[in-house]
Amino acid sequence: MWHFRGAIRADSGGAFYNPRMHTRTSRSDHPWLDSLRESSVALQAVLQALLDAESQFSPPASPLQRLRHITNDPEWAWLQPLYRLIGDIDHALAYANDLPESETAAIGAHARELLSGGGTPADEEFLGHYRALLQTDPAVAMAHAGALRVLKTLPLEAENESERLHARHQWNERRRFLRSKVRGAMPT
Repeated sequence: MWHFRGAIRADSGGAFYNPRMHTRTSRSDHPWLDSLRESSVALQAVLQALLDAESQFSPPASPLQRLRHITNDPEWAWLQPLYRLIGDIDHALAYANDLPESETAAIGAHARELLSGGGTPADEEFLGHYRALLQTDPAVAMAHAGALRVLKTLPLEAENESERLHARHQWNERRRFLRSKVRGAMPT
């Protein structure tokens, strides 16, 4: 069975972190980045709960086979919005030390919309599967509640619609840039 749960730990304050992916150092000049790191870990817990729930209905597979299924098999394509969001957040945290509060607010709104509905039409397939597992699997429900609790600690989006749309545009451009940067760095 494929697991990465062992990497996620709770610190003395009860906050979750992944020691391989994130540092727990606080940045007083950008406190929203700490909340974003915690949000990434909470979203990883949701992904793990979904993988555990779905693997009950899948034939046994090695971790490498499971990874190939998740990334390439059309039956698992519904998970792409979630694991892309996690990857985008982790890339932004790794490469963008100056991530503005407004973009962090846009990330939080995107994550909340993905988990609760109201996102893009491309997220509908994810929501269909997610809602079914949310109602039938207690581990998914617990991870969902934990993620929403952590996502509430992120800054709120601006009330002004043009500022909100600008922040979302900036976040989408940063994601696109980081994805192309990673793709360009990979050997062909």
